[in-house]
Amino acid sequence: MNTEKFYRQLFACAAIYNIAWGVIVILFPDLLFELLEIPPLNYPFLMSGIGMFVGVYGYGYWVVSREPLKYPQLVFIGLLGKVLGPIGWFYHVYLGDIPLRSMWINVFNDLFWIPFFIAYLIWVRKNSISSSKISN
Repeated sequence: MNTEKFYRQLFACAAIYNIAWGVIVILFPDLLFELLEIPPLNYPFLMSGIGMFVGVYGYGYWVVSREPLKYPQLVFIGLLGKVLGPIGWFYHVYLGDIPLRSMWINVFNDLFWIPFFIAYLIWVRKNSISSSKISN
């Protein structure tokens, strides 16, 4: 399998995952808390809001899956969310606001994807350097 095809498939999977996760959290904002046996938020609309922006990320990943070399900025934005989100979450675990077991949410939503996003950005960078050498 060539690299571009791999990234097309990867970002199509990321899109489907994020859109599905977003829809589930919008419709069932307490579900993750129930599954992790954590008291739910007093304001479920906050989780629905998180579901909305995760779903929007999914659309961005779908765009990338169609033309992987064209939209690295969208992946960089996604990478920032996948790095900063768990840092903020862990900070609240450290403060005792939420239990450590809640970090499982970050394992599947963020940490799993980070190596792929970094590899993709390196691949795009190498491709853009190669392309600029060829055109000069």
